[in-house]
Amino acid sequence: MKKPALLNFHIQPKGIISQICLQQGLLYLEDVMEHLKNLPYGRTSEKRSLGLVLTEGRGTCSAKHALIAQLAHENGLRDLRLALCTYNMSDILHEEVGAVLRHYNLKAIPEARCFLKYHGAIYNLCGRKHPIQPEIVSEIEIAPLQIGTFKKRYHRNYIESWLQIEKLNKCWSPDQIWSIREECIEAAEENWESRARLLCCA
Repeated sequence: MKKPALLNFHIQPKGIISQICLQQGLLYLEDVMEHLKNLPYGRTSEKRSLGLVLTEGRGTCSAKHALIAQLAHENGLRDLRLALCTYNMSDILHEEVGAVLRHYNLKAIPEARCFLKYHGAIYNLCGRKHPIQPEIVSEIEIAPLQIGTFKKRYHRNYIESWLQIEKLNKCWSPDQIWSIREECIEAAEENWESRARLLCCA
């Protein structure tokens, strides 16, 4: 089934994100999405200040997707929402990640990332034109400003449950798995294409 096209709209100065977009000459939703795709990966100085993605000129995929969701909400498009999804990160998507996991004798570890959700369909604005998509295990809808503390806490709680379900909790702690996840991200960051496909959503 074909995904419904995201509804483009003319941005109105109805909120902080909308005002920043207009100040930068971004007049339509499509303009903002194209601009965000071209911004380099990077964590902003404050996750909860979504406008920093535009003013600092960098952002993670979580921040970019959250910014689009907030922009849509400010302009009355309530059907465009933010989804926090979990999946198993493995070497199917990156050789770099596989090398780290093999070092620890792990086949996969849980990852969490944000996507846009519109009329039941999931949209990834950070991947390549034809990215390899991960198989989503679970998803919840969150508010744009929940991409910081809430997202991290949810992810860590998920890791703790995953360790118990996979009977790995006697071998690994949530802190150890989180540390391995950071190693995976660092490994992928050495390769721009690999990072763009998956790990820019840290």
